[in-house]
Amino acid sequence: MKKQNKIILGVLTCMMLVAISLMYKLHWFGAGMKPQHAASSNSDHVVAVVRDTQAVTLNPKTEIPKEARQVEFSQSGNTIEDFVPGLYKIAMDTKGLLNNDELEDVVLVLQNKTDSTDLRPTLVLLKQPEGGYRLYASSWLAIGAAYINGDYQQYDSEDISIDQKRNLIISTYGSGPVGNRETRYRFIDNELVFTYMETFNAGAGQQTRVTYDVLNQKVTVEDINTMKEDMPAAVSHGTLPQHPPYLFKEIDPTTVFSE
Repeated sequence: MKKQNKIILGVLTCMMLVAISLMYKLHWFGAGMKPQHAASSNSDHVVAVVRDTQAVTLNPKTEIPKEARQVEFSQSGNTIEDFVPGLYKIAMDTKGLLNNDELEDVVLVLQNKTDSTDLRPTLVLLKQPEGGYRLYASSWLAIGAAYINGDYQQYDSEDISIDQKRNLIISTYGSGPVGNRETRYRFIDNELVFTYMETFNAGAGQQTRVTYDVLNQKVTVEDINTMKEDMPAAVSHGTLPQHPPYLFKEIDPTTVFSE
């Protein structure tokens, strides 16, 4: 009887893992819920075909809460502190060459001093030839709140940087359903646009990595079976539709690719 119980338990475990895997893929790709078709006429709601019959919906704009829109930032300043309203503090910052000049620019992530669950604005400050900085753009959507539900820290760690190729990179790392996410932005035709995103999530028996190469209109999905000793990987590819550039100041990377 003990041996039979172990066999039954093993079968049930396998069935649960398969169910979790299917639910995860349905969440990302909406399998079976959308027909295969070309980009819609509504530029704010475009469907891309992935894995033949599975689809990703692009939602480039998300409504910003009214209270966030009421915060005003200085349009110019001699120091980075000049751009920080009194209610905020600098949570993260990075320096580097972003636009097409050779002047060192600055990116700030601000944090509400009294509310850790508040949205965190990200400011892009361009260095000026005569000195000081100009506010190029602010985004309330580039990175999530530090805490949710009062005292639950959303990410285990996070980072912003500007690399040698003039990419602004925002990285967040979390366990469980939060997962890891890296988003990249780059100046193209004098606009800072969303160019790339990579996500990684690990669950029971499986790891999934998805890359969205927005500029080249490509999606790559890698599923790794961690239940097997050699951890085999299944890789599939998809295509994103053509679309006007997704602007840094408008896009929410957590919802742009969703059902």
